[in-house]
Amino acid sequence: MHIKQPIRVILALLGILFVVQLVNTFYPGSMSRFGIFPRTIEGLWGIPLAPWIHHNWHHLFSNAAPLAILAFIVLQQGIKRFVLVYLSVSVFAGTAVWLFASQGYHAGASTMVFGLFGYIVSNALFSRNIFNIILATIVCFLYASAIMSLLKLTPGISWSSHFFGALMGLIAGRVFHTNSRAKTS
Repeated sequence: MHIKQPIRVILALLGILFVVQLVNTFYPGSMSRFGIFPRTIEGLWGIPLAPWIHHNWHHLFSNAAPLAILAFIVLQQGIKRFVLVYLSVSVFAGTAVWLFASQGYHAGASTMVFGLFGYIVSNALFSRNIFNIILATIVCFLYASAIMSLLKLTPGISWSSHFFGALMGLIAGRVFHTNSRAKTS
């Protein structure tokens, strides 16, 4: 299992998230306005930027640990795979949020949390690798409450970001699935 490179990547991701939140704290709302605001030209900037922006510290802290854990799992398949999944989820889920979400600024790494979660589950199903299946089962158990949050609308939480993140993660798992049998032949 690779540990050093994933830890460096995760520390870099978390570092960027914390620096962006510091700016947002010292200049209130300055970064939040770069979230996705659906169906507006200005809101298009949010598609690549929204996963890096949080509206407050509680929002950031609620996403930081799940993001780190799920990113670590996906990074075990390599940095290239992680970047492909990250960019796919960010662009396609962000675009779906821009097209279909309710009015308001949608931001936060939860899109990526749900995207990475969806990827891990889908990759396990399509790879049929016993290790991936066990890992996905553990992840489902640990994040059962997150899964359940997709079944209800909560004021102040972007259900569409969670839903489209998970959906795009599932699709990425199908598109980029790891087939251990193909690698060994």
